[in-house]
Amino acid sequence: MKILIIDPIGGISGDMLLGSLIQLGCPVKYLEEIYSLMPVGKFTIHVHEKSINNIAAIDLKFEIGHEGSHRSFKQIKKDFIGKLPEEIRKKALNIFTILAQAEASVHGVDVDDVHFHELGALDSILDITGIAAALVHLEIDDVYSRAVSLGTGTTKSMHGIIPVPAPATVKLLEGIPVRVTRIDAELTTPTGAAVISALAKRGNPPFDLVLKGVGYGCGDRDIPSWPNLCRTILCEVPSHGSDDLCYMVETDVDDMTPEEYESATSRIFDAGALDVSITPRIMKKGRPGQGIKALCSCDALEDVLSAILEHTTSIGVRYQAVSRRVLPRREYTVETIYGPIGVKEVITPSGKKRSKPEFRDMHTISQTENIPLADVRAAVEAAIKDQEKE
Repeated sequence: MKILIIDPIGGISGDMLLGSLIQLGCPVKYLEEIYSLMPVGKFTIHVHEKSINNIAAIDLKFEIGHEGSHRSFKQIKKDFIGKLPEEIRKKALNIFTILAQAEASVHGVDVDDVHFHELGALDSILDITGIAAALVHLEIDDVYSRAVSLGTGTTKSMHGIIPVPAPATVKLLEGIPVRVTRIDAELTTPTGAAVISALAKRGNPPFDLVLKGVGYGCGDRDIPSWPNLCRTILCEVPSHGSDDLCYMVETDVDDMTPEEYESATSRIFDAGALDVSITPRIMKKGRPGQGIKALCSCDALEDVLSAILEHTTSIGVRYQAVSRRVLPRREYTVETIYGPIGVKEVITPSGKKRSKPEFRDMHTISQTENIPLADVRAAVEAAIKDQEKE
């Protein structure tokens, strides 16, 4: 599992972040191949190494022959990213959507009618699609961000003089940790803020990580008092063989009926839980209650949290990262004198095989054929032994 940590030391813009990803290992030639799938016309990618406070960073610029008119969100979705590889298209669309929603909110227009510089300028389109492509090329699974540096003052836009950070940037960074500086410059642009808002998970990575690489991208300005750098740190979650990295989610309730537990458990499983258990508890004031515990993958965490808070009477949950070790397993079907029955087989650390018939299949045959369950089980076990001899 690969994790990218974005460290917006000197803020973040599209070209700064993309430059850092190029230094991290994304080839420019690969980006050019992706750009060739879009109607962007003639342009040149300039990639130069620049020293910022004696740190080698990538200074990335797009030289565009003819900018043309600024594009709307609807045009970008249809004409520019529609033919990109699916994984890249989804990431790019996510960023464009977040950016368009913020700009629409600031300007008081409909999202599909957003039609202005930051979203529609060709260099922003190249930045966003390039970032999405680089993340796919580097096989990034999760993105995290440290506090985003913000400047102060004012800047000139096509709408006139606006405050720094720009209104769209402020909207995009709602709920995200920021670092407020006294630097009279726009350190973070709406494009950079949109990437953080769309892709970065909140908080810190939940696991110990192995650092695999680092990239630096830099901005135009030379700021004497501050390194104008955006750093990306590539990490991997250390492998533990057959161990899975999961989350354990827990809560306690004392005011649900037995029927409600059945419904809630079903909902939590539907949300992606790997396992759900309910155990009796003695709660505060000596009240009997139940502890609800769910195990889930990292990707399913938010859905499982929502399911517990939505479908139980809990008003809060606890969750923590845990490791889970699972045995190698396979599922197959054996033919018995009563019909086919599913079997689950695992292999223990010593290499011993352990099989277990699918109870639901045995129960169905027992009910429909009016045969004792023990007879059905004996038939399955005999069929398993016969298959192992072959």
